[in-house]
Order: sequence, then structure tokens, then C-alpha cells
Amino acid sequence: MKKGSTILSAILCALLIACLAASACAETVPSSALCKPVMSETFKTLVGGKTFEAGVTRKECFGEDEDAFYTVTITAAEETRYAANDIESLKEGDIITFKPGTSIMIGEKTADETGFEIKDAATSDKYLFIKMEDGTYVARTETDNMFYTELFTVTIPLSKDISFLDWSDPENLEAPVKKGYAELLDLLLEDTNFSPYNTKVTFDENGKLSEFLYTYSPWN
Repeated sequence: MKKGSTILSAILCALLIACLAASACAETVPSSALCKPVMSETFKTLVGGKTFEAGVTRKECFGEDEDAFYTVTITAAEETRYAANDIESLKEGDIITFKPGTSIMIGEKTADETGFEIKDAATSDKYLFIKMEDGTYVARTETDNMFYTELFTVTIPLSKDISFLDWSDPENLEAPVKKGYAELLDLLLEDTNFSPYNTKVTFDENGKLSEFLYTYSPWN
């Protein structure tokens, strides 16, 4: 036998042994099962049947192909509120805090039809304090940015039967477009900016994320 034929035969034998070994492993090693924690009763009580403004901060995938499922980490928040007496009694030299580490000293305060305009003594930046229907005030920057207070952060499964309502098209003024899991997942994988000013999430009575509303914002 020629030397080339001997080498070829050896290679074929090695490939055959490798294939047989892989086949044996496939027969002896079972597929992995995924064990997930049960829903917290405390969490059900906290969120059951409620809607929150929220931002998506993380997503993770477990499993592969049709067995794959995703979890999302969301931070529920609400627009920061101020007591009417506190805002209406503010004067030059007083300090307003928006969130930890962010505050201003009042340099000037003027009333308008919606509430008050306050100027930062250090930078002359203007902030609008708008009176809401419940009597409290919310703060906005000159470019209409809002301030939020974080309520809680939680990681939850993204169910394939979730209702995704897309109202992000500025030309659609009538009602959100009803979509589903696939369209929402596409946006999540594209790292779409889901934040409290454009996103609301709703949980059913069992604490399951049942509805995801995405609305228009100039910062989308």
C-alpha cells in the first residue's frame, strides 16, 4: 500500500472514532433541565393588577432555539412630587433637591399660569414647577426633561403571550398598535431606550408581566 493511502486510512479511522464517541455521549448525557424560582407572594401583593412607569435596564436569555426564554430587569418609577406648601413658600437662597447628589440654590422665582419658574443661582438654568391635579408639583427642565423617583427594581420572565402595545409613532394619534412578544423582543435586542417617560408595564393579579406599553417621546 502506498504511504499516501495509509495516511488517508488513518485519518478516516480517526474521524470514525470521533463520530462514534460523540454519538455515545449524545446517548448517555441527557438534555439539561432548567429550574426556575416560583413567584414571590410578596411581589404579587406589591404589583398585582397594577401599572407602573418603568425603564428596562437589562435582558438575559436562557436556553436555545424554541426552548429559549428571556428575562428583563425593570426599574419602576414615578415622577418626583413636591408638596404644594413647600414649593409655594420657596424664596431666594432656599435649596431644592431633585435626587441624591442633584440640587440647586434658588436665585429667582416667578409665578406663571402653570406654577412657578425657578432660576438656579449658580448657573441661571431654569426649572419649571407645574401644579398637578392632586395639588402636588412636578419639576421639569427647560427642555421638558422630568425627574423620577425609583420605586423598585426586579428581574422577571418575559412571557411569550405578553401584550405589546406600540404607540411610539408620532403620526399615530388614535390608539396604540397591538403587537406581541416577537416585536417587543426585536426592540429589546436592538437596545431600544425603554425609560419611565415612554414606557408603562402592567402586571396581572399573579404578578406576571402582562402588558408592555411603549409611547412616543422626543427622546426615544
